Amino acid sequence: MKSNLPAPKSKKKIQMWINDLGNPNDKERVKARSLLISEGVNAAPSLIRALTNGNRHVRREVAQILAQTKDITAASALVYALEDEDHDVRWTAMEALIALDRASLEPLLQILMKDIDSALLLEGAHHILHVLKDKGHLSTPMLKVFSALEGSEAGYTVPWAAKTAWESLFGPERSNGSE
Repeated sequence: MKSNLPAPKSKKKIQMWINDLGNPNDKERVKARSLLISEGVNAAPSLIRALTNGNRHVRREVAQILAQTKDITAASALVYALEDEDHDVRWTAMEALIALDRASLEPLLQILMKDIDSALLLEGAHHILHVLKDKGHLSTPMLKVFSALEGSEAGYTVPWAAKTAWESLFGPERSNGSE
């Protein structure tokens, strides 16, 4: 049985389209974005790597593509993009993580469990959890993380709340015989 799906493009072609995301010509950027979206999972590894590209326009476009494709394999990379130097990249990464809904929670908790000295990370996590809370998509452990993010001592209380939430939501499945 023959598939009607187009054959995946080469890595070289995908990288060319990613480079075109930084093109000053709007038409070329839109075309590249469309082609990358159509590639779906074939483009995901290259798109994830491009989130650290030196060109802020490319990083923003990549985050937009990942938001649109809702590729859960990008969740960890998008969490790290919450600390991007460019506001538009951070905002688009937040929107992409919101689009991933609950699939974004584990990588978000994992970074929040570490010592936090990044106001950008705390701000991004707060926004994501606020939107998911408003949608009714947060469990009790995640609501506690959200509350910790709202506190004046967030840098100190969030890691503990995140660790507790992670253990409650993800820990038992991961720790069976893995330590």
